[in-house]
This record gives sequence, structure tokens and C-alpha cells, in this order.
Amino acid sequence: MIRVSVLISISLFSSIAVILLKIVLRNNNAVLQLDVRFLMTCMLFILIRMLVPIEFPVTNNIPIHEIYPDIYIFIQESVFQIYGTEISVQKLLGIVWLVGSAVVFIKVLYSYIMIKRQLAGFQKMENLIFEKAAKKINAEYKRRVPFEILTAEEVNTPFVFGIIKPSIAIPKYEFTERDAYFVLKHEMLHYYRGDMVIKLLCELLKAIYWWNPFIYMLCDLMVDMQEINVDFKIIRNLPELEQLKYSECLVNVAKSRENKKRRESWLMSFQNESPLAVHKRISLMLENLEIVKKKTIKSIFLSAVIIFLVIICPIVFIFEPYSIREEDADGTFGLRDNVFYLRNSDGTYDFYLDSQYVGTVSEVSGDNTQIYDSLEEAKRNE
Repeated sequence: MIRVSVLISISLFSSIAVILLKIVLRNNNAVLQLDVRFLMTCMLFILIRMLVPIEFPVTNNIPIHEIYPDIYIFIQESVFQIYGTEISVQKLLGIVWLVGSAVVFIKVLYSYIMIKRQLAGFQKMENLIFEKAAKKINAEYKRRVPFEILTAEEVNTPFVFGIIKPSIAIPKYEFTERDAYFVLKHEMLHYYRGDMVIKLLCELLKAIYWWNPFIYMLCDLMVDMQEINVDFKIIRNLPELEQLKYSECLVNVAKSRENKKRRESWLMSFQNESPLAVHKRISLMLENLEIVKKKTIKSIFLSAVIIFLVIICPIVFIFEPYSIREEDADGTFGLRDNVFYLRNSDGTYDFYLDSQYVGTVSEVSGDNTQIYDSLEEAKRNE
């Protein structure tokens, strides 16, 4: 069973990690100073940690004495009864969470089914240029993936869909041989690199944490990095003139998309890109994209920070509510009170609370309790 305090701790530090990545990726120069593969690994690490919010055997609980205990007591209180079963605020929130997750998951599943149905109605691409390009790309990467290349009027940008039997949808646009090669290579690389599986994991994560805006931010960052990663992969070994032609291809596809109205939003595709995102990709490609040693060092440092936030912090910092009810506090004392002991010659201890003698005990409780040899020593230190 997953404890609420553990889930809160993991969500808190994962959100901080997402914000850090968001800040880094806002600056093109920062992206160029890092290895994109490391950035994607960091994001995938956060994604998996949120999907598996387990508590490690060794943890450090930090008691919180203010506000948090009151909130915790409030959510534990019963709101109403159903057939003799007490329903607390916590149970009610849990029900809302589960219902919301079910609704979002059904929406994602419905979207997936609709894509399958629409693809079934698309026409098979009867174009030798695309057929030759697909064979050439498969040969380059030594793959034999039988991509089904489709087209339809409602397709406003190329996208790949499917994990076992992949399909690539192409807009009805007059592509040159070079553009056809670039378009297919871009989408086929998404499939080769497992981007569709990661996309599905992102949709699953959004269905589970539908109430967490940082999860949506993480998934958006992941999609952006997938696009940039594929772009870098394609142009890495191209001469400068071919790099410019690839950039021109992106612009042409973007113009084609702008000229067509999108009929519906397909959650599982790679087509939801704004002109600003396309401009960012082109700007990055026109810079120095070589992965050098400095990039690797900086990327390792950032990865270490992310791992610290996502793995170490939820172990070291698990915040627990700590309080006692007033009726249970009478006649008791807490560790925060002025408590100390005086050591007696017979092995017993005189117990003092707020510098007042309370009684004599045979054992001392509490690891951090102060023990003195005389009352004068206690007064000097308390």
C-alpha cells in the first residue's frame, strides 16, 4: 500500500525536478550545452518514478508540528456514512481521484480507438518516391519494419502511430524526393527510438495524475525533446547544405499544417506542434550540435541533480504529521519541552520538567535527552 506522505514527498520533489528542467530548456543555449539524450533520460526517470511511487525500506521521517497535522486530522474526520461505513475526507478525495483517472483513461482509450478507425479509412499512399525512401531508411538502420504509409485529406502533418504494426500518415501535399525522404526518416526514427511507447506512458501518467499540472509539463517537455532528439539524429551526419534543406522541409510541412483546419485533437500522435516549437527546433539545428566532452560533463551533473531530487530526497525527506490530541496531552510532555535528568549515585535519575522536579526514574527515555551530574550544571546549560 502506498502511504500518502510518501506520495506527497515523491510528487513534491518530482515537481521541483520538472520545474528545473523547464527552466533549463527555455534557453536554446542551455540545450546546446547539454546532451539531449541525457535530458530525455532524466525525464524518463521522473516519469517512471511517478508511475512507481514505492517507499524504499530505509527512509527518514521528518515530523511536522504545524499546519500539516491539522490538515491530516481534518482529512481523517468522517464526513458522512454509507451503509454504516464512515466516509472521511481522505476517502472522498480518493474516490474523486479514482473517478477522475477513470474518466481521463477512457478519454485516452477512446482517442486511441478513433485513430485506429480513422487510419482504417485512409488511403494507401501510391507513391514510388515514398516507397523507395522507406526501403532506403530501413536499409540504413538495418531494420525490416513494414511501415504502412497512408494519406487522407484530414491529415495536416505527418505522424507515426502504432507499436506492433506502425503506420505513417502523410498529408496530401506535393513532396519532393528529398522532402519525402526527410519526412519518412523523421517519423520512422520516432518508431525506432521507442518514442511511441514513451508517449503512451505519458498518457498513462496523465490519466493517473490528472490533477497535477507538473505532470502535463513533464509530458510536454518529453514530446519536445523527442522532436529535438530526432532532428539532431538526422542532421548529425549531413553536410551543411543538406541540414538547411531539412530545415526547409520542416518549414514546408509547418506551412501545410497552417493551411488546413485541424478537425480533432489526437492525443496519441506527434502532430501537435506550434510554429514557435518548429522555430525552436530549426534554431537549435543551425547551432553547433556536436556532443563534446563539456556537454557530457554538464549533462551528467544535471542528471545527478535530477536523480538526487527524485530518488534521494523522497528517502531523506518524508514529511509526517506529528501532533497529540489535547485530551491525550494532559499529564504528558513532549520532546520540545524543557526536559532533563540528574544522574544519582544509585543509578537512578531525577526527572525535571521546566526546571521543576517531577520524580525519580530508573531509566531515561529519549535519545536526545540531556543528563547532568548536578543541578548547577543543568541551570548553566538549560
